[in-house]
Amino acid sequence: MSHTILTFVAKVHPSRVGDLTALLAEIETDPRHNPHLPFGALEKLHFGSLVIFPDDAFGPYLVFENNFDGDLEPYLADLWQHAGPGLHRIYGHCVGYEGSGAPDRERLLAFLRAHVVRPNAWHIGNVGRSAGRIKQVATLRAELDEFLDSDTVNADRSPSAIRRRIQEFVTRTPALSFAQTEPGPRLSLGERLGPWSRIVGLALLALLLSPVLIPLLIVYLIVLRRRERTDPVVIEPPAQEHIRRLAAREDNAVQNHLANMSHVKPGAFRGMTMRAILFATNLVARVSTRGKLSGLTSLHFAHWALIDDGRRLLFLTNYDGSWENYLDDFIDKASIGLTGIWSNTINFPRTRFLVLGGAQDERRFKTISRRNQVYSNVWYSAYDRLTVQAIDNNSAIREQLFAPLDEDRTRRWLWRF
Repeated sequence: MSHTILTFVAKVHPSRVGDLTALLAEIETDPRHNPHLPFGALEKLHFGSLVIFPDDAFGPYLVFENNFDGDLEPYLADLWQHAGPGLHRIYGHCVGYEGSGAPDRERLLAFLRAHVVRPNAWHIGNVGRSAGRIKQVATLRAELDEFLDSDTVNADRSPSAIRRRIQEFVTRTPALSFAQTEPGPRLSLGERLGPWSRIVGLALLALLLSPVLIPLLIVYLIVLRRRERTDPVVIEPPAQEHIRRLAAREDNAVQNHLANMSHVKPGAFRGMTMRAILFATNLVARVSTRGKLSGLTSLHFAHWALIDDGRRLLFLTNYDGSWENYLDDFIDKASIGLTGIWSNTINFPRTRFLVLGGAQDERRFKTISRRNQVYSNVWYSAYDRLTVQAIDNNSAIREQLFAPLDEDRTRRWLWRF
């Protein structure tokens, strides 16, 4: 199962920001079933959001985030079918869209295609599983939990016997018939080996070119250290009202959403460094297929995209837990990668050799993170009660349900409940 991560990024008429904000607030009252953009009708969608990014230099932007199964064109067809008039009304507030008159399919889809922004780097926590499959196995898990609570199961203490009873229950339950078929691998052999082959190929190329690359690296580090010492760092705390508004949005018990926009430091040196770091981040993310990215286990979907000719960095993520714990995890487990990326943005805490310091300055890092974070006007999750780890655990239950297991593996399988 392949996934697509992208955004539609469009400029908003400054005079229409208030009207658009009101429309998005109406959608947010019921993201799943609202009449304008009923996210729940988009069966291939995992997470979606609509965020207005204000900016004094660039003007207001509307970012429409989409993390979905399959390719773009079938997804656009779904968008038109379920939300054509609503999207017509939304983009009527944006520059370059002819919003008057009745919605026109080709005009709307052409506008969306022209405003697609694909990420420079992205991560998927539960690779190879469609939104439908994730919801199916969650239903299976709930049914099995209820079954295991019954006295008839608990009366038999043998792990193999309990597992046979579970299998019999699934077999005789029509609603769980999907669980009797072979689930198939999460990733194909090519999808598993392709990213590793690229990493090995690049490593061999770097080794081959090392006589040239090593002197260039030394020069690069000298220039980098000079800039790191002299780049201005002015971190002003965000307004308390801004913090309160963000915190109120982050009161979801299981999952949350973060939208962040940072300005890239000016000049070709930082621009090329940023692109190189995002390229390396993406290589690491492509081989991080077991629910973790640099030790982080809370990321469902996350992506970094350079916009405005590389002058701004857009970061969107859907994650488990609270904002505070999320950033603490970044600091404790992934500060090198995090610092490597955001050290190229204005007013990030001072760094050493690109990846040291930075996020380790916890107070300043959290301050600039809050300052660059934007309120998520609309946010949708297709399975908002499930963590990354719960989805992985449910998947293992489903995949091993009818697989041949010895006594020890059977016991470990039952421990998943």
